[in-house]
Amino acid sequence: MKKPVRFTVFLFAMMVALGPWLASSQQTTQHPAGEPAPQPNQSPSKVPEELQIPTPTPSPEPSPSLAGPPTETQTPTPEPTPTPSPHTTPVPATGTPTPSPSPANGAPAVSPSASPTPGPAFTAADLFFPPLNNREIVVIAVGDVMLGTTFPDDDGSMLPPDDGADLLSQVTPILKRGDVVFGNLEGPMLEGGTSLKCHGKTTNCYAFRVPTRYGKYLQAAGFTAMGLANNHAMDFGQEGRTSSRTVLDSLGIAHTGEIGDIAHLTVKGEKIEIIAFATYPGAYNLLDLDGALQTIRQARAESDIVIVSFHGGAEGATHQHVLEGDEKFLGEDRGDLRRFAHAAIDAGAQLVIGSGPHVVRGMEIYQGKMIAYSLGNFATYGPFNLSGENGISLILEAHLAPDGSFLGGQVYPIRQEKPGGPKVDPSMSILPVLRSLSQEDFGQNSVVEGPHGELWLPGVEAAECSNAPDMLDQAFRTNPCGIYP
Repeated sequence: MKKPVRFTVFLFAMMVALGPWLASSQQTTQHPAGEPAPQPNQSPSKVPEELQIPTPTPSPEPSPSLAGPPTETQTPTPEPTPTPSPHTTPVPATGTPTPSPSPANGAPAVSPSASPTPGPAFTAADLFFPPLNNREIVVIAVGDVMLGTTFPDDDGSMLPPDDGADLLSQVTPILKRGDVVFGNLEGPMLEGGTSLKCHGKTTNCYAFRVPTRYGKYLQAAGFTAMGLANNHAMDFGQEGRTSSRTVLDSLGIAHTGEIGDIAHLTVKGEKIEIIAFATYPGAYNLLDLDGALQTIRQARAESDIVIVSFHGGAEGATHQHVLEGDEKFLGEDRGDLRRFAHAAIDAGAQLVIGSGPHVVRGMEIYQGKMIAYSLGNFATYGPFNLSGENGISLILEAHLAPDGSFLGGQVYPIRQEKPGGPKVDPSMSILPVLRSLSQEDFGQNSVVEGPHGELWLPGVEAAECSNAPDMLDQAFRTNPCGIYP
């Protein structure tokens, strides 16, 4: 008979303890302007349009500045949504997104209170954008660009739908933010011709031939300069490279790669020169370090800002780290990229951009200048491996001072799925990969990456993140980071 008594006493104690809470939960809910709560069979009063909160889209807030992340870690008191400045693109998210697994279809997760009706697709408008101003040079850079090929089959089977008209449409708003917009043109733009590379073979030989009419898509997307120094620039010999230069010239797009061919731009009163290097004959060759540095010094003497691009390094998901010393791939010397990039900056380059591995590599700050060792596959349609790390990439936005020093920037996550074409990646898969690669390869000299892809100089304290193996162990108010194996 003692156990029931104890249980009754326990229940009585619990009721006493929970009494105040139960009473408060039954209080009448207050409504705006002192309106009474609606009756069970009565519709609530209509909220004025200016006070309505869209669902499920969060309220916009101003974009993060390049000065660094906020140091306050407590949840701020909600305030009225500020009006963004003319140079600031509003962003929809008010919280810190985490790269947690997305639904199987790749769409952003939907909150439980949201309508089951599918919402609009995730686009560039849903991203975070740093503010723009007239005092900084904004460089937008991407990796490999090959919009479709008519080789080996000229039947159009390896060309995108609608003849490529919409292939770059989703990322065009991002590209057009740049004063300088640069990409690595992976393959010549040419009609006809003979591939000296494949010698008539159509299997186990990768040569590309992009229709010349596709040049207008580069122009419409905002590209101002293209690199022609890579292992596909000469797929159709000198005829192919000459045709590429002719097409780009007709569209007002600068180009660089062949010896003597340097891109010249004038932006906000600053003279900018871009030089593309590779490891192949006929191009500015990064393996000839002395010759390369002489070219950079001469360009620096004639301009205000020098941007160096290079095509080098081993290829594939097993080669995402930047090695010490020369990298070898398929019997080729693909360069000592750390040595070349550092020497290029010492010689006068203010920004170094890499491509070639077909995957993203880490980013380093050296002497106050940025080095992006590989930007991966950007728009590679057709016969490309886009599985795993080969299919996730980024658009780099670097803000430079008038002297070329790196002020900050942003990376925009991109994903390609077979057969190709860049789409904004709502899962932001590349962000933790880039963060880990940069930290592991360059330590205290790595670029600091914020939770939304913001880029800052070393020493800036970014929002906390942790490597908890289980989400249940994740520290409160932190984001996963460093998930790259």
